[in-house]
Amino acid sequence: MSPSQSSLLLLLLMVSCSWASHFLGGTMTFNPRGTNPDGTYRVDLRYKAALLSRGCFSDTWSCISGDCGNEISLVVNTVDQGISEDWCQTEGVMTRHVSNNTQTFDLLLDGGNWIDNDNSVVLWWLWTHVDLGVRSDTKTVNRSPQTTVVPLMRVPANCPRDFNLLSFDPDGDEVRCRYAVPTDECVTSSDLPNDFTLQENCTLSFWGNSNTTGTYAVQIVMEDFPTQTISLSYTDGSQSIRTSNNTLCKLPVQFAVRVDPPVTSCMEGLYLPMFLSPTPAQGALLYASADQPLEITVRAQATQSTVSELLVSGPSSITENTTVPGEYLLRWTPTEDEEGGYYPVCFIAQGVNDSSMYHSELRCLIVRVGNTSAIRTTEEPTTSPPLAINLTTTEEPTTSPPLTVNLTTTEEPITSPPLTTNLTTTEEPTSSPPLTTNLTTTGEPTSPPLTIQLTTTQISPALPNTTQTTTELTTTPTNVSTYAPTTTTAPTTLSTHPTTDLTTHIVDGTTTSSGPRYVVVLRIKLSSLIPLTDDYIRNVVLQQLREELIRQGLPGDFALRLRATHGISS
Repeated sequence: MSPSQSSLLLLLLMVSCSWASHFLGGTMTFNPRGTNPDGTYRVDLRYKAALLSRGCFSDTWSCISGDCGNEISLVVNTVDQGISEDWCQTEGVMTRHVSNNTQTFDLLLDGGNWIDNDNSVVLWWLWTHVDLGVRSDTKTVNRSPQTTVVPLMRVPANCPRDFNLLSFDPDGDEVRCRYAVPTDECVTSSDLPNDFTLQENCTLSFWGNSNTTGTYAVQIVMEDFPTQTISLSYTDGSQSIRTSNNTLCKLPVQFAVRVDPPVTSCMEGLYLPMFLSPTPAQGALLYASADQPLEITVRAQATQSTVSELLVSGPSSITENTTVPGEYLLRWTPTEDEEGGYYPVCFIAQGVNDSSMYHSELRCLIVRVGNTSAIRTTEEPTTSPPLAINLTTTEEPTTSPPLTVNLTTTEEPITSPPLTTNLTTTEEPTSSPPLTTNLTTTGEPTSPPLTIQLTTTQISPALPNTTQTTTELTTTPTNVSTYAPTTTTAPTTLSTHPTTDLTTHIVDGTTTSSGPRYVVVLRIKLSSLIPLTDDYIRNVVLQQLREELIRQGLPGDFALRLRATHGISS
């Protein structure tokens, strides 16, 4: 063999190895774009695929069933690259012209092997089932759900985590998820450990088990079902009846989850980054206009790790810039060709502490590109219900009328709906037991016992004449000594809507929409067997209080700050 032949063989072996065990999953969605002059349908299919290497993905889908039409164009671009973990996700936009007599067809993309994983998934493929029938309910061609996902997501072994996969359907169908069926929709079963549970609403839950470390390949099928019986019509005169139990489309959603060694605390905002306002809420629907840039601000913080990256999966032309540490600006300018479509965007904040990496929750949103002059949130400002915060106990509902405090902004209705805060108690004010909230401390078991008396005062800096009310709460940690007095617990319900103060806007001259902000002053009395430092109060007590408020249902877009401390002699 000549030297040149030897070099060629070595190069081919290197290329083969780069595909050997590097697949990190992918997704596929489709959107009908109308009828061509020759009567065929134009269909845009968008797929994401990721590899654990710097070599980004590019390959061809095969037609395995039905008339898949002709591939007119395929444009593949990089979406994002994980700096610290050396992965690359690409987006392919494939345009096909399909016969108007086509009912359904199936496309398949396959390649080498998954990344090395602990659930023994080796070969991979992405399988998509497309149905282009005209729906009787919308009078338009059927569209698929819209989704995407960050290809590699992390969670400490001792921390429960819900991976809320985006499952938005532009036709209003119900979207369900299930594991892919081997040999039909994947090569081999995912066969995940019992610590993972996939719910029909497309939430993959990890329950936390210190023995379940490793990397796991996840292969899911996302399907949409009509909410009522409909018919799908085709130009050859045929029809297909679909009930709420009949699937319309089938899409692959595949990714990897890496379960890392346990962490000292699972509380968001310590090691695990936590999103802050004005980060859009999970599932938020934003609006954009063609040829106008859309900007989305994402903020994250962690006190025991450094937020180093924002991992993004979205349209390939989306850009990401860091404005200040922990704050990122996503910017996307849709083209005229993308008008009328819905486009998913998902992101994860990554924190680092020495050689350890920590991920935030998966946060996803949808961008609707259409003829609109401003960005709007999911609800219309003139018709959305007021934001209400209800603190309600369950003591004797008939003995005391509710105390209601209405805080109404003075902004115009077109920019922000009124904010109403209802503080409702139904127990006797002079004889009922205190409302108890249990905070689980994250410190060592020998931490000093605390008795916390909490006084809250609602303040609206923009409304000087607003009525103020004060509520007394007694809170006791659950895993400290029995020093704390015994109290009767009254269940608490807190609900808010919408869940996040959403701030998004189109730049270059258009307005910014931002909800009103309020300050709640908390006056807390702490009792302890040892002196308490400001750092302990700030890093332990306030973090526990924040976690408990979020657990009770309060949105996470608030900050707790220690203003002052005063010693009180016993």
